[in-house]
Amino acid sequence: MVDENKKINKWLLLISIILVICLPFILGSRENLNVHGDREYLKAIYGFPFDWLHLYPNNRFSFLWIGFILNIMFFYYMIKLFIWIYKKIVGMLRWMTT
Repeated sequence: MVDENKKINKWLLLISIILVICLPFILGSRENLNVHGDREYLKAIYGFPFDWLHLYPNNRFSFLWIGFILNIMFFYYMIKLFIWIYKKIVGMLRWMTT
């Protein structure tokens, strides 16, 4: 017998990873300013809310694992929170109609 809660958690993790990979490219890149207000030698920075991919003008990139993992955790718990809120609202509406 498959535990329904585990099945939902796998889907939440998959959706979180897809959001982490797709959302920054949909929103677009942003410029990075250093402490002195000058532009750093970066072509583009991707990641929301944490940076996880830096692209440089010489066709190189740097992948930041910690930002990638933090983004997955952030979206995972945000989706869990939204599902919990949705269930509470639906439960209240069902209780009010009976």
